[in-house]
Order: sequence, then structure tokens, then C-alpha cells
Amino acid sequence: MDWGVTNTLKYKDFTLNFLIDIQKGGDVYSLDTHYGQGTGLPYYTAGLNDLGNPLRNTLANGGGVINPGVLEDGSTNTIRARADYYAGVFYWGNSSRNPAALTIYDASYVKLRELALTYRLPVDNLFNGAISNANLSLVGRNLWIIHKNVPFADPESGLGAGNAQGYLSGSFPTLRTIGLNLNFEF
Repeated sequence: MDWGVTNTLKYKDFTLNFLIDIQKGGDVYSLDTHYGQGTGLPYYTAGLNDLGNPLRNTLANGGGVINPGVLEDGSTNTIRARADYYAGVFYWGNSSRNPAALTIYDASYVKLRELALTYRLPVDNLFNGAISNANLSLVGRNLWIIHKNVPFADPESGLGAGNAQGYLSGSFPTLRTIGLNLNFEF
């Protein structure tokens, strides 16, 4: 479901317009996060574990991670998963050890899609009545992702259209633009 909120605020010769764009629902698969975890790029793939030891130490040296969950008998998981090689807890190549569901995210977002500040120029003084109206605007688009669920990426920065929708892989972020608009009415 897509929807938005727009409003216009006026004070004397100034006008402020904004558009907040909202998407609720959908899923995206982040191959970037999948590969990033396997190669140790995200911050959470390094650091110290609950024992105070580096995550990437071998299990024999107190490394590893305890994943949340339960054991086969229903008791809380206490088995450490290795984080010192690709086939460990952050492994990215085998769905039996690290299912793709670990890097599927809710595609919902809230964005400040557009913001425009407009000043109505005093045309009577500047143009001797030749121009009936003149405005100067500072316009920004894609200024702020207020909320998202996908780490490290814009949920809209997908790979493409058609069957490739919902797949984040090496895509560039949404372009943020800021510009000036000068509008004359004769």
C-alpha cells in the first residue's frame, strides 16, 4: 500500500510545501547484506561476544556467537556458531546453514520525498508591472529516509523492473537533488 501526506504552509511572502511518501508492506532481498555478512563488512560481524572475546576468534579460543532460538529438546540455545570463516554464523553461500530469509526485509518506508521553500518576489518594485507574478523556490527531493527496515540501503534502490523487483544488489542509492526554480508570469 502506497500513500502520502502533503501540506502547504504560508507566511507573508513565503510558502513551504512538503510531501511525505509512505509505503507499507512488500519484501526485498538484500544480496548486498548477504555478501557483506559473509565477508565481514557490517559492524555486527566484528567486535566482542558475550564472553568479552572477539567474535572472529575460533570456538576453542572463546569466539563465536550464540544465535537466539531453541535446541531440538526446546531448551534455550547455548551452542556457539563459528564466526571465523565463511561457513560460520554469517555464511552467505549455503541455505542449509544460513537461509536467505536472514537477508529478506520488510520493504516499508517513510520518506521526505520533496520539500520546497518559495519566496514571492515583489514584482511591482522590480519589474515596473511587466510581470504579474514571480517566485523563487529552493526545491529538494529525496531528502530524508525517515524510517526503513533494510540496513545499509534504500528499499527503493532495487536492481531493476519486471521480474527483478524486490532484489537489492549493487544498486545505487536514490538520487537526492537540490535545485532552484525561478518562475515568472507575464
